[in-house]
Amino acid sequence: MIWMLKDYVVTVLRHKGGANAVEYALIMALVAVFIIAGVLAMSGAIGNLFNSMATCLSNAPGCNTATFSG
Repeated sequence: MIWMLKDYVVTVLRHKGGANAVEYALIMALVAVFIIAGVLAMSGAIGNLFNSMATCLSNAPGCNTATFSG
């Protein structure tokens, strides 16, 4: 029974496809973390932009579009 387990472990360790899949999964998880962090970091600026656009639209004749270029 032990020799079957040993053979299985050796076969799994020799098989490189599983290691590549795990590496790609870790890379994709890291990319996802950076994308989420970027979206969260920009969410305040995006919220401020939409709020100023809403304010500008509510006062359309007096709207200063220069505030959106920065």
